[in-house]
Amino acid sequence: MPVGDHLRNIGLDRYDINARLKPALLALLPAFIVVGFWFPQARTLTGVVLGVVTTCGVTYLMAQTVRRLGRAVERSMGQQAGRLHSARLLTHSDTTFAAETKARYHAYLINNGLNISSLEEERLDPNQAFERARSAVDWLLKHTLPTAKQSLLFDENIAYGFYRNLYGIKPLAIGIVIATATAHVALMVMGPLDTTSLRTGTLVAGLLVALLALWLFFVSGSAVTDASLAYAQKLFSQCESPAPLASRQARSSKESRKAS
Repeated sequence: MPVGDHLRNIGLDRYDINARLKPALLALLPAFIVVGFWFPQARTLTGVVLGVVTTCGVTYLMAQTVRRLGRAVERSMGQQAGRLHSARLLTHSDTTFAAETKARYHAYLINNGLNISSLEEERLDPNQAFERARSAVDWLLKHTLPTAKQSLLFDENIAYGFYRNLYGIKPLAIGIVIATATAHVALMVMGPLDTTSLRTGTLVAGLLVALLALWLFFVSGSAVTDASLAYAQKLFSQCESPAPLASRQARSSKESRKAS
């Protein structure tokens, strides 16, 4: 059975696999590399180990643990990531979007019955304006869910979840890289290796250093914010519709009644 089907059979969908499980596996990659170098026989047991691990629910636990760490880091980032970030982008005080573009978003949401503070109202009560923006984001997320995959919104959500969860698991991943690299170098010093194995072992050490640099310099809060912005842009682009969503739904319902 293909690995993807195996994972889906234990309750992991495309989002779980790409946004949650893959960050966990990337964090464990140094351990896989070092074990594979020093214990070649382990490579032939990969399929068996995968079957046992997935059957016992370990992969599901890994995905849910990464999810929990990702949500925790999202909360710690406040308005720099996730729904709070999207809500901030919708306020008048934020200048990320062009004013006219934001005005179209506001008009769409107002036409669908949502409260959006005017500039004057926001100046008088910025907290209320932000809470209204949060409510609007919640509504938009719910009402774009049925068409998320067709609009590529789902793909942007996966990308954001991937970067968020990578950042959430970063401290653990760095610890794994350092521990495995230390063990690998110690074994190379202690164990006599032939020329070929020494060359390969040196390449493995270099790869571990590269992985450490990846976690230290490329997995960052700014990467999460950038992915959050890309998702928010795709989410709000759903407001660039020629007719408000509520109007389309009402029209669809009326046409259905006529047809019946």
